[in-house]
Amino acid sequence: MQYIREDWIRAGLDMLAEAGIDAVRVEPLARKLKISKGSFYHHFPDRQALLDSMIDYWEEHATERIIRAPHSDNMSLEQLLSSVFSSERKIEAAIYNWAKQHPALSKRLVEIEQRRIGFVASLYEKKGLSPADAKARAQLAYLLYIGWLVRRELEAPFDMSAPLDHFKTWI
Repeated sequence: MQYIREDWIRAGLDMLAEAGIDAVRVEPLARKLKISKGSFYHHFPDRQALLDSMIDYWEEHATERIIRAPHSDNMSLEQLLSSVFSSERKIEAAIYNWAKQHPALSKRLVEIEQRRIGFVASLYEKKGLSPADAKARAQLAYLLYIGWLVRRELEAPFDMSAPLDHFKTWI
């Protein structure tokens, strides 16, 4: 099987979600993919290039594609919230944990959050809120999301349906 650059990136993100940033290393990834390390160096000059590519890939798929999607102009806030809170977010939680240890990633994560909050604010504005109120509500919605991400890391399950239903009435 021919592996492409994206296979390494996805394997890296999976490893990040499973075991944290320190586990994202060339040899374990090569074993996981069942290929030689040489394939890695065909696609990346070093581990840091893979890590940078992982963040680029995650940002593109978890933020930019949602914002740019043809349906995003017609997306309701309720649809976005339901989608976000119903999907698996282990990679996202792992990226937040990684950012705690790496200031450059933390700075980039803040920029990504601002894009996300801006998008949510635009959905609030479509509902007739002023830009200031829309931004404040978007920030609160994002904080709810971050709290949910942190809470999901605990072993005990946390049913988000009731709080989310209540939050939707506030929208």
